[in-house]
Formats: sequence, structure tokens, C-alpha cells
Amino acid sequence: HSVLQQAGRNPTQKTVDKYWTSQTTTLNFDDFCTILREEKPATKSELLEVFGKMDPDQTGYILHDELYKILTMRGDKMSWDEVSSITEQADFNCSGKLDYRKFCELYMETSEQCCMAAREKLEVDSRLRQQQFGSQAETCSEGIVLPVSKPSPRLPRKTD
Repeated sequence: HSVLQQAGRNPTQKTVDKYWTSQTTTLNFDDFCTILREEKPATKSELLEVFGKMDPDQTGYILHDELYKILTMRGDKMSWDEVSSITEQADFNCSGKLDYRKFCELYMETSEQCCMAAREKLEVDSRLRQQQFGSQAETCSEGIVLPVSKPSPRLPRKTD
């Protein structure tokens, strides 16, 4: 779940269960890439459309109480504390109302920053692994560094 979030997705438990069943023990990188292709991140227009359905007069605001009801009673139900943390961060001094247009902008910026941070971390980790791998050498018991032997080329067999 958290790996998908780092990749800019926000899957529901139902979505996670679709890919990680009781028979699943591991997912390889190709499986993960397939999931990312199938589960697209939310776009700003999609978010605005959903919020717009909760705002029939198109004021650009939703009452916090209405948001509490929706997020704690429908779909993947959130706790009151989780919803409170959202409304505290996204109130924008609207006294009990959520300016959902600003919230969508904040959400998209935060999502983009998380993806960039995750990419940077992957690149740094990859470079560190390459440096460590490239500098590895086998040391014999006397402390003499020996070159790492290369595996012999695989000989083709008739059964291949």
C-alpha cells in the first residue's frame, strides 16, 4: 500500500486486495509496473468533479461536517482523527468550510513532490548499489585482494 502511495497512487483497500490475494506471497518489479499502468493517479479535474458533486451550488466550498459524514461513512471509511488532520491542514481560514479548489491544488502539488522525492531516493539508492557492487572484491585469508572471477559463459545445449 505504502509503495503504491510513494508512486503517486492512493489505492483503496479493495484495490490492494485485488492485486494481493491470499495466494500472493511476492510481487516482482514487472507486476508492480503492471499495477501502476492499470491504477492511474487521480487528476485535478477528476478530483474537482467529485467535489463538485458534493457542492450542488458550485460555491467552491464544502462544510467540514459534510466532509466528515462522507469520509467516515462511505467507501473505505476513515476515522474522525484522519478526517480532522485533513481539515486542519486544508481549512485555509474558511471557518469550518473546505475550499476544495485550493485543496485539490495542494493535493496535486504534494503528490508531485512525493513522486519526485521517491524518484530521487531510487536514483541515489541505485547509484549507491552500483558503487558498492563495482568496488566489491574478494579478499583471501592473507588479506590479498583478488579480482572477482567472472562466470564462465553458458554453453548452449541441445535441450535448450
